Amino acid sequence: MSDTFDDDDDLQPLDPTLQNVLDQKSLHWIFVGGKGGVGKTTTSCSLATQMAKVRDSVLLISTDPAHNLSDAFGQKFSKEATLVNGFPNLYAMEIDPTSSIQEMIEQSDQGNAMGSMFQDLAFAIPGVDEAMGFAEVMKYVATSH
Repeated sequence: MSDTFDDDDDLQPLDPTLQNVLDQKSLHWIFVGGKGGVGKTTTSCSLATQMAKVRDSVLLISTDPAHNLSDAFGQKFSKEATLVNGFPNLYAMEIDPTSSIQEMIEQSDQGNAMGSMFQDLAFAIPGVDEAMGFAEVMKYVATSH
């Protein structure tokens, strides 16, 4: 039997504090979700600015079609990572899942009836915008490493 996990202290959950989040060097991703109006953008922006104080580089990605990051920082963002004004290492980008779906449809549509049917079907699937937003994030991650 291995004694790798004999020390119970190694398995204890951390207190849910901002400092514990900032101190976690193995932490690479934080996802913020929830219903509309619960403070996702505010929380994400606050967390990103704090992370930028202790990390070499931080990327904040929003998949909200309302593009609230631009409002929060008073700066226009796009689907390309852009340095946030006033920060040497904090980048932000806004991905619009609806336009990602539209791009996919246009690439597959060669002006035929199947393209129109695919478009109707794509926008009717519950959660497709969230799935496309996640796919866009993963595409960015795959090409940036």
